[in-house]
Amino acid sequence: MEFNANPATFIYVHGAGNKPPESDLKSAWDEDLFGQDMKERTRMVYYADLLHDRPAAIAADACSASGALGALVSDAFADTALIEDAEVRETFAEMAPVGQEFALSLAISMAARAASPTGLAPTAGARSAAGVAELLPLPGPLRRFLLRQLLRHLIPDANGYFFTNAQERIRDRLRTVLNAVNGPVVVVSHSLGTVVAYDVLSEAGFAQKQVPLFITLGSPLGYTEIQDVIARPLRIPAPVRLWTNFADPLDLVTLDTTLADDFRTGAKVIADIVVDNPSPNNHASCGYLRSRHVREAAAAAK
Repeated sequence: MEFNANPATFIYVHGAGNKPPESDLKSAWDEDLFGQDMKERTRMVYYADLLHDRPAAIAADACSASGALGALVSDAFADTALIEDAEVRETFAEMAPVGQEFALSLAISMAARAASPTGLAPTAGARSAAGVAELLPLPGPLRRFLLRQLLRHLIPDANGYFFTNAQERIRDRLRTVLNAVNGPVVVVSHSLGTVVAYDVLSEAGFAQKQVPLFITLGSPLGYTEIQDVIARPLRIPAPVRLWTNFADPLDLVTLDTTLADDFRTGAKVIADIVVDNPSPNNHASCGYLRSRHVREAAAAAK
């Protein structure tokens, strides 16, 4: 493998949900994106420990046939429907009112957009929480699996990031890594990590940082609920020369597959690229990182 004379350091920012230990997660991303251990060429910004009590076990590959089948089968035979899920209800009850309002609005927006033939959320008309699980035009078990994953992983961590004192500590993890790297950096972010990366890269203190490429995978930045609570105005962060946004049209977290029409302020360009994420919920990081288009973008930035 050949590297540029002034190679960029790749900074990974993982998404929502509990994760395996940091070193294992970095190794998995290295293998998924580059097919090898990248050693010091890559760094993982790990913040799962700020939102979860202990690291997750190293689970089956979410993008393998066995891992995907296991996830679908286990959820298909769950005893309770989405809204009756005790874990979801307990998590929701622990949120402050502002977090509950955010969670409900985002869940309904995502489900309504998924049910819309155009992929756009309705501009008028409210839907009750009890109706969210029925909005998706999919078989019941699969529909419950998708929305269960949303409420179990994205929304609790998004609440933790936006509405608790964990926010600055999460941002500090990325700030520390950015400050420790001399030379250019390529930021590769997934899911909630795209929000963290956008917020930090938008800070004035990093305006002179060299970021030749900002990659977002399965980003929720296209949702109004998210845009209302991130760095404003919506603009391409000053240090970013190119922002490449990858989205699967069936990914609940990124059903609005385009960001260029939202983040217009600034002279830089966002390239929105549709990809196929083969994971069962069309959102897993492994599916995005293994995409030919994502791998080619990363290889070109090395």
